[in-house]
Amino acid sequence: MVIPKGNAVHEDLSTSYTDIDELLSDLDQNSFTGYCQVNFWEYLGTLFIDRGRIINGLEEVGETKKSGERAIKSILARAKQKDGAVSVYTLPDEMVATLASVLNSNAKYRDLTTELTSLEKLISKLKKEEHSGYVEVILNNDNGDGCIYFQDGRAMESVFRTADGEIMAGPSGLKKILGLSTEVGAVFNVFESDLSSIVVDDAVTGEIIQVFENTLNMLQEAIDKRFGKDKFSDEFKRMLATNANKYLFLDPFAGEFVYKDQQLAFDGEIILDEFTTGVCDVITQTLEHFREQDETVAETICNHLLPLKEERIELIDRLQLDMKMPMVFGDQQVQAAPENKDDEEKEKRGGLSRFFKRKG
Repeated sequence: MVIPKGNAVHEDLSTSYTDIDELLSDLDQNSFTGYCQVNFWEYLGTLFIDRGRIINGLEEVGETKKSGERAIKSILARAKQKDGAVSVYTLPDEMVATLASVLNSNAKYRDLTTELTSLEKLISKLKKEEHSGYVEVILNNDNGDGCIYFQDGRAMESVFRTADGEIMAGPSGLKKILGLSTEVGAVFNVFESDLSSIVVDDAVTGEIIQVFENTLNMLQEAIDKRFGKDKFSDEFKRMLATNANKYLFLDPFAGEFVYKDQQLAFDGEIILDEFTTGVCDVITQTLEHFREQDETVAETICNHLLPLKEERIELIDRLQLDMKMPMVFGDQQVQAAPENKDDEEKEKRGGLSRFFKRKG
């Protein structure tokens, strides 16, 4: 599999002087999307990262390859050894999703040749099938190889690699692959994406606790200013008790979820989606109580939370808080129109988390 290089953030950092944990922490804080490569003699480890989270890894030792959680752990351990190099490259989120999902891909067609079909006809067929995955192109007579990556029938990227290892990507890479496959002949292997190979982080992290704490603090400030001191916290506690049977981790007597003195603490074990759904339900019900008394409070809340939404938009989008708490993070205010159709299409597609949901 030939990986597009992307734009370099760091290249050839020595593993002797680079703390891989600190580097990944910095990428996480900056919501980085792309990949990190660890290179040693006859060893290459690639970590695919979406908005700071490692979602898959590919480890190549000679001819042996492995992916998934085992590969990620092995790459991280190898990166702490001396005399290696670490490089970091950015890529669009959908390209990262495609690459991460094809690591454990299933063969759909094998050993197709230009004697049976042309590459143009194969691409057309895959578009009609709304194929997600990639086509491996092996040119005859050692003239190089390449990959054409697809998502839902769209050709996302094309990468051509010469016999000497030179990489050519994008439209020029596709043109080279098409031209040489016709000129010298080629073998095509078609692989279908396997989204189950992607490591989805289901943990309730400190970052997630922090964004909910900030949300509660700002809501408390807005509501108490309108309705009186401690009105928000009193109603929020009442809603926690009301929902305790539905969401056991919210039971005040269990003490797993505690919001007190504008600080949020959580000490429990639960999947991320259930945590966000439960907390969002309680917040929404709390706010509905005040909206019944004054309908204009919805606009006040939306405007008051706008700075937080702008600051943490990546995490809010990943957790789908705009859909789970529309009164808080929904698009109630007027938004600027996209500058072009590409921006509009990107806005419709959303982030990588929505790609997972659509394909899952």
